[in-house]
Amino acid sequence: MRSYKKKNHVFLQYGAFALLFLGIKLLIIQSFGNATPFWDQWDAEAANLYEPFLNGTLSWQDLFATHNEHRIFTTRILALILLMANGIWNPLLQMVVNAGLHIATTILLILLITQVIGRKYTPALLLIAIPLFGIPYDWENTLTGFQAQFYFLILFSILSLWFFSISKPFSLRWWIGVSVATLAFFSFASGVFAFASAVFMGCVSYFLRLRRTKKQIIAILILTAGFVAGIAFTPLSSSNAVRTLFTHDFFKAIINIISWPLTPNIFSALFCAFPAIVFMGCMLWKRPDINDRRWFLMSLIVWLLGQDLSVAFGRGGGLAPRYLSLFALSLLINFASFIAISQFFEKEKKRLIKKTSIAWAFIILISITFYTQKHVSDKILERRDTAIIHESNTRNYLLSNDFVYLENKPLFHIPYPSAKRLASILESKSVRNILPFSIREPINYIAVHKNPDNKFLFNQCCYPSTPKSEHITFGSYGKKGDITTGKIEIEFDFTQSQSPWVAIPIAGYPLAENIKLEIEQNGERTPITMEHNPRESWQTTYMKIRKGIFSIHLTDLNPEIWVAVGMPVEIGRLDRFVNTLLSNYYIFLIMGIVFGTYSTMPD
Repeated sequence: MRSYKKKNHVFLQYGAFALLFLGIKLLIIQSFGNATPFWDQWDAEAANLYEPFLNGTLSWQDLFATHNEHRIFTTRILALILLMANGIWNPLLQMVVNAGLHIATTILLILLITQVIGRKYTPALLLIAIPLFGIPYDWENTLTGFQAQFYFLILFSILSLWFFSISKPFSLRWWIGVSVATLAFFSFASGVFAFASAVFMGCVSYFLRLRRTKKQIIAILILTAGFVAGIAFTPLSSSNAVRTLFTHDFFKAIINIISWPLTPNIFSALFCAFPAIVFMGCMLWKRPDINDRRWFLMSLIVWLLGQDLSVAFGRGGGLAPRYLSLFALSLLINFASFIAISQFFEKEKKRLIKKTSIAWAFIILISITFYTQKHVSDKILERRDTAIIHESNTRNYLLSNDFVYLENKPLFHIPYPSAKRLASILESKSVRNILPFSIREPINYIAVHKNPDNKFLFNQCCYPSTPKSEHITFGSYGKKGDITTGKIEIEFDFTQSQSPWVAIPIAGYPLAENIKLEIEQNGERTPITMEHNPRESWQTTYMKIRKGIFSIHLTDLNPEIWVAVGMPVEIGRLDRFVNTLLSNYYIFLIMGIVFGTYSTMPD
């Protein structure tokens, strides 16, 4: 019974962590995210992935093609899956899925670490992981749909190192490790260091006489070949790179990376990496059995060093937000190393190490908070504001085909560095058909029938204080105010739809007496439902429509009230679900706090 209660508490702890982490991610996306594709997405997704896929010309070579230095096969597969599932491109959906990937990967890592240092340390690891990964210093990964490669890199690398650490060479699990390491490389170029870490650990076990067999030598050679092949398969870009190893700039970049989030210098780097250095020294000194799972923790440290070297070589010392997810991972592993170190010593020293680890973690978390306040707060607000501007400019160009909305704009006022290239991508009919709801053109109306004919104004149809809509609107607020009454039918062509769902903007008082809003298709009428009157603002309701012709019927026989309707816009099958998740982020935060509180209660 006690064992069952323990398992139940562990489940609640992981549940609380997942809910809190998800709530934080959804809050960030809801507050600062935008559905308009940004920068690399236009080439890497729209032009080079979605368009050939929709036209039937996408090849396997395209899926494995380079993107800068990387071959982001797994990210491309995920993007295609989400496009097929949703019917329409939605970067907000990608952000939410990426958040799920990040959470799942972090939970997997903590689960595996507790297999190494003991499950009783689960609460401590989860507690430090919430601020460590929840603070939005890595906002680029959270607020860009096209960033799944970072999470795939971590996920597949962790899995491969786990399989290598618990398997004999050429066993089934060992070959699974090889396969998953290959996926790590085809997620991100530095995934090749999964092979390098396995080679290093194989050499350590061989020279320490923990596993000294012919199979071990052959396995090391095969893994080395995998690493060399990955390096050979990786094209090197000259931009922003430190291209010569063992130079002053290279070592400076390494110090900057290892020092994060502290002030970059050699002492900060030693402070951050101290637990990992000591732990590796203890492992080489004590030489535990080859089946000891602490070797997995050591392989993670070697792999993370490979990531640091890769970023320093490929990107220099600049700490771009998208790479900070990797550096934060090092901090979690260093914290786990403290616990692993304590297991080599007696009680009194264990207590000292425990106190040291708490002080170390406190300094790290305070430093991350200050770093975020100093380097992130303004940038994330700027990203939100410029995203609104580039969304408006892109939508206006699509509605008018006037290049003035794209050319000669300040940086980030359009979502791509070249206005001409963006316009050429947007010329593609295939791309236009899948554009996100935030910028896509409304559904074409093919006829308008009014009774009486001189009622229901076009565009100037709302109370004066109602915000002007970007699209065409019809409504019953006339030149004489609310007294306009009558009926209007707007007919639409929905034969080329990608999804059965549409978003319809409505303003005024559709729930008032003698007012009706209905959808008619194939002779059947369905009321357009809303929870409350939008009054002098625009609110969106969602309706499911079959392919073909449909009509919106607006009836206003109330001379004291008005109502208006905008042009419906097609949305993806999952877009409503995404919007619901984002707007209800607080529910996940509350549930996470409740689960966490309950899990700490004594039996």
